[in-house]
Amino acid sequence: MKNTDYILAALFTLCFAVCGAQEILNVTISSNFIFGGGQQSNFATLSLQPIAILDAEPDPSNTISFGLNSTTLEAGLPATGVGGIATNENIWLNYTYRGVNFANAKIYVRTNQIVPAGIVIKIQVIAATSIGGSYIPNQNSSPITLSSAEQILINSFASGYTGNGLGTGYNLRITVENQSGLSLPSGFEIIYEIK
Repeated sequence: MKNTDYILAALFTLCFAVCGAQEILNVTISSNFIFGGGQQSNFATLSLQPIAILDAEPDPSNTISFGLNSTTLEAGLPATGVGGIATNENIWLNYTYRGVNFANAKIYVRTNQIVPAGIVIKIQVIAATSIGGSYIPNQNSSPITLSSAEQILINSFASGYTGNGLGTGYNLRITVENQSGLSLPSGFEIIYEIK
């Protein structure tokens, strides 16, 4: 073998080593990540549907009793124990809310009928708790005298959820002053709305 053959073999080996070597990328230089070609991006828009759900617990009946003693009730005699003041502190208001464009909301309360003269119904938030929820309480803690006009029960709040069931969310106290022992109209309801 001649010297030129050695030189050609050495050049071929060197060329193969250089041509077949893998390029080393220095990742500390951000410009190394742009390798040319059509660098493009696409924008994605994600639209989440708004959600507004309220639930008063326990279900299905939130009744207030005036303590009528049926064993002493007799036709023609006065009905004792039917009037007075009754209070229920076992109602919990739960909600799930996701606003459009992070808009805050309020919870309003009203009755679906006019409260009869001689009856006063008051509602008040007495506690706010979160068990398994994620929200920032912002309640109106002053008692509200209910009527058919909307009133703010929970002030402006952001998207969140209270957790479900008794012992979480907003604990309500409903007080009914009914000294004359009157009845509420058939179908009477207290309505809560998120707006």
